[in-house]
Amino acid sequence: MKKSLGLLMIALQAIILSGCLSLFPEDEEVEREEVTDPDEQMVEVVPQLVTPDNYYRSVLYDGAYLHGESRGFGNSVVYNRLDLDKLEIGLQRIAQEYFEPEEYFFREGQFIRRNQLNAWLMRYDEDDNPTGLNPPLGDEDDLKAQEENQPRVLSHILEHNYLVENSNGQFNLGGIVIGLSLNSVYNFRVEDEEGLFYFYETDIPDDVIENEGQELADRVLERIRSENFEEGAFTDIPIVFALFQEEPRDSAIPGRFIATAKADPNSGIDRWQRIDETYYLFPSRDANNNVRNEADQFQRFSDDIQGFFDTYVGVVGTGRYLDNQIQELTIEVPIRYQGTAEIVAMTQFAANQIQERFDEGYKITLEVTSISGNVESVVIVNPNEEPVIHIF
Repeated sequence: MKKSLGLLMIALQAIILSGCLSLFPEDEEVEREEVTDPDEQMVEVVPQLVTPDNYYRSVLYDGAYLHGESRGFGNSVVYNRLDLDKLEIGLQRIAQEYFEPEEYFFREGQFIRRNQLNAWLMRYDEDDNPTGLNPPLGDEDDLKAQEENQPRVLSHILEHNYLVENSNGQFNLGGIVIGLSLNSVYNFRVEDEEGLFYFYETDIPDDVIENEGQELADRVLERIRSENFEEGAFTDIPIVFALFQEEPRDSAIPGRFIATAKADPNSGIDRWQRIDETYYLFPSRDANNNVRNEADQFQRFSDDIQGFFDTYVGVVGTGRYLDNQIQELTIEVPIRYQGTAEIVAMTQFAANQIQERFDEGYKITLEVTSISGNVESVVIVNPNEEPVIHIF
C-alpha cells in the first residue's frame, strides 16, 4: 500500500562526512557532553544522531572539529572524487564491524604526519626517499618502460581514529582504521628531449593489487607499531586495515573495498577477509546484464520523471552492492526550472514514484540539481520509513 508523504521543511544544521543530512529544527540548540582532558582542553561530544546509518559521534576540541593531518591531501593524489568520497565514508562503515558506535567516538587521523604521508606515497629511493612505499623505477633503458614495469600501486593512505571514554571522563585512543587506496590504472607522463610531455597509462591486474595491498599493510603496521613512531604508543592499540581499489580517472562509478583485516594488540595482521563490493551505473549495459531487477525498476522510474517534464531529463543513478545484494541507491535528477514551486512539485512527485517503483529494504537518496550543479532538493528514503524531503 502506498505510504503517505510528508514534506519536512527543516533546516540543514550539519553535514555528515558522507554528505548525508543531519537534520534539526531551527530553534533547537545542539547539546554536547563536556569533559576536560589532562591538559585542560575542553572536549565535547556531538550527541548521537539516530539514523539507520548509525554514524559515530564526533569529538570536538575546544568547541572545534579537529581536522586530520592529511586534510585535503587526498584531492592531490586520488584523481576521481567519487573514489575519495567512498573511501572516507566506507572506512567508517568498515570500522563498525570492529568498533561499536555506541562505545567509540570518531576523530580524523592525527598520527601519520603530512610530511610522512607524502614520503610514504613516493617511490623508494635509498638515498633521497628511504621511506617510500612505492617501488623504485625499473632497470630498463627508457623511462616509459621503467614506469610501466614498476607502476605505483599505492595511491593514498587515510587514517581514522576511534576514541573511548574512561571512568574519569577522558577520551583515549581505542583503535585505528587505515585505508590503503590502490590504483587499478597507473597514469604517468614522460618528457622527451624537446621538453614535450606524453601521457600514458598501464592497467594493474586485480591479483597484483590485492597482493601488493596486503604487503603494504604489513609494512605500514610495522612502522606504526615501531618505537620510532609516537614513541611506540600503538603497540597495545588494535589497528584495522582496509584495501580500496580505485576506478580509472574517467570512471562514472567509484572504486570499491576489496579486503579488510585486523591486527590485534601486540600482534600482526591475523587474516584477510575479502569484500565483495560492486557499484553499478544506471542506466548502463553492465546494470542491464548483471542487476536486471534494479535496472528495470530504475528505467520505469526514469520514464516517470521524464513524463513530468516537457523536455529531456537525464536521470542517472549509482547502486552499491554487497555480496550481489543492493545496499543503497543514489539518484541524481538534473533539471532546468523556472521557480521554487516547480522544484517542490517535482520533488514530491519523485518521492512518491520512488515508493511506487523500487523495492523496500535499502536506502535511496535522490538529489534534484540545477544545470549549474547546485543541489535544489533532497529526498531520503530509508527502509520501512517515510520519505524525508528537504527543499533548499
